[in-house]
Amino acid sequence: MVNRKRHRERKDNALLLGRRDLLKGAAALALGGLAVPAQATHLRTKARKNFRLGITSHVYGSLPLDEAARRIKEDGFRSVLTNYRFADVQFDPLKPDWSAADRIVSTFEKEGIGIAAIYGYYNVVDPDLPRRQQGEARMEFFLRNWKRLGCPIVSTETGTLNRKSEWLDAPENDTEEAYLKCRDAFQRWARIGEETGAVVTIEAYWRNVVGTIERAERLLAEVDSPALKLVMDPCNYFRSEDLPRMKPMLQEMFQRLGPKIAIAHAKDVKDSPGGPEHPAPGKGVLDYPLYFRLLAELDRPLDLVIEHLALDDVSRSMACVLGHIEKLP
Repeated sequence: MVNRKRHRERKDNALLLGRRDLLKGAAALALGGLAVPAQATHLRTKARKNFRLGITSHVYGSLPLDEAARRIKEDGFRSVLTNYRFADVQFDPLKPDWSAADRIVSTFEKEGIGIAAIYGYYNVVDPDLPRRQQGEARMEFFLRNWKRLGCPIVSTETGTLNRKSEWLDAPENDTEEAYLKCRDAFQRWARIGEETGAVVTIEAYWRNVVGTIERAERLLAEVDSPALKLVMDPCNYFRSEDLPRMKPMLQEMFQRLGPKIAIAHAKDVKDSPGGPEHPAPGKGVLDYPLYFRLLAELDRPLDLVIEHLALDDVSRSMACVLGHIEKLP
């Protein structure tokens, strides 16, 4: 039996970039050390042991739930950032139908797909009060009911004072007043998280109130709670003028924020006349070799969630991410 097991492990170690072998590579990330090749060097071993490859479930949201879960598994992913919405079943936290939630969670479980994080994104400083209150109601619901939803991690952005869009900047975002409003919101969520065992993860973005390494570090330090952690998404920190100094900025991000990272995203960044844009992995200029080296050096389990892609771009994006992991020193 031992010999058969070793034979299976050796067979699983072959990782080329054809479709079948892409799935083997993803399985290696999902199953940890079981599929680490003997010749793998230090950082690649850590990455393959610790990274669980995931995707945002809305990429498959136009499909019925059963088909979506099957496709997610077949495409090589082992976790999802999810909003619990599919073509034939949706879960609305403001009008909870627990039969829908139970069906979604159990379907993922049946396919061996973990939930990396709950999609709790809302504008925490939205000047539109009724809209902000809706977001707050969703967030509190997720934090208090995460056990039935399959994951303690609830992710969100840090908000903007722009009235038109939660993804556009505003001059007021840089003020101390805006920062304190943002901090007050996360202090509230952290206290609830401490009560319930949930963890709020913040995703910084240069157009939001927390849009710099400095502010992210300050917020995490001042709230100072085990229930407040970070989504590491390095693309979000780069303004146009920052792109030429990507390497030192990446190193600074991990030096100052590394201990707080609970989940990581994989997309890309490229400049445009209106400011940096964020396409799918491999369609921009992110220094993936350095990013993945720094992630691997954390040497702890992390969901690595691919985002900002369409369904017909899944295979290419997967190949890009796995290719960079396999090239780690």
